[in-house]
Amino acid sequence: MAESNEHRNLKRLACSWLPEQGCSAVASEVRLPLSNFRVDVAGYQPLRSLSAEPGTTFAMECKQSRSDFLRDAGQEIRSLDMKEGHRQRIQRLRDLLSTHLPQCRLNESLFAEYDTYDFSSWRHATWFKLNAEYMRLSRKVSSGVKFDKIARYGCARYCYLVVSENVIRSERELPLGWGCLEARNGELVLLKLALPLGTKASARLKLLERIAGAKNRWSG
Repeated sequence: MAESNEHRNLKRLACSWLPEQGCSAVASEVRLPLSNFRVDVAGYQPLRSLSAEPGTTFAMECKQSRSDFLRDAGQEIRSLDMKEGHRQRIQRLRDLLSTHLPQCRLNESLFAEYDTYDFSSWRHATWFKLNAEYMRLSRKVSSGVKFDKIARYGCARYCYLVVSENVIRSERELPLGWGCLEARNGELVLLKLALPLGTKASARLKLLERIAGAKNRWSG
């Protein structure tokens, strides 16, 4: 999908904001360590004194619309709990249907309780509804909780959302640990400071390497 001018402008503002925070290395479209996630902008702030420890890292996600924000803003624990609840409901319904519809058994296992059943020909509305919702929650857990996972994995020391106006309606909507910057009249206004997240020295060093690699990729 082609990048919109608004999204490109948010990334430009983020790339300008990070040096103001002391970052000496900044790049866009950087894959984070400890995960398969790619962020719109990442930055590295070196330590002011000589140290064996690497400096501080930043991960920034730009969201131009509310729907774009909500797509990644699911709460991981809540989504997992909901998925498990649906799994249990599907299991209870499966047990009930297998008792009343033994002809749907596929006879792939010696024991009926371990066998597979095909209820598709019966068009059971509740069965299809529960399975469709379970698949939706499965996708949500795997790809709709990006912000929660980035924070939990400790991919960067500080994580920020960079959003257009009216994308965030309440501070309570912000993912745990994340800060937020809102674009207003060509500038970024701080809505909430990010909390420092626990990150390993190896992860901070790896992110610096990837920032350098991303800068070389775009300049080459």
